[in-house]
Amino acid sequence: MSTTYFDEDVTDDREPDPEQNRRDMIVNTLSEYRLNVMSVSEMITMCSAYLSEDLENRSTEDLEALYAQLIGPESQEIH
Repeated sequence: MSTTYFDEDVTDDREPDPEQNRRDMIVNTLSEYRLNVMSVSEMITMCSAYLSEDLENRSTEDLEALYAQLIGPESQEIH
């Protein structure tokens, strides 16, 4: 046994927390179950709400840039 580092704390702060691991597993299981049993229209509604929230949280400059890409001359999409 080495006596060189006897006072050094060698625990790793990056070690997984068992409680957090269990919580993550429960959340993942419930999410997967919910996605498997929901209707397509319910899933589309959730996606729409998520996308709206994501866009609302962006700056006006980001929104203007996205909008310009969608309808501007640099847009290659056909609508």
